[in-house]
Amino acid sequence: MVDVTVKDYRIVTIDLQHRHDQGEAAEVIPDRVIAAQSLDVDMVSGATNSCMVILKAVENALLSAE
Repeated sequence: MVDVTVKDYRIVTIDLQHRHDQGEAAEVIPDRVIAAQSLDVDMVSGATNSCMVILKAVENALLSAE
């Protein structure tokens, strides 16, 4: 589950509840998204699937808020 907070058209927080086995390294993705203000961020080597899941969840949260 992902909660995304947007203020003044900027992503300010991403709260991630991510169950991981081998994808723990992907938990840096929300920080990268906030820093870049974009979903176009580098994946974490060895955690590509988890990265994609997190990015899709953030995308869905943003789209549902429109």
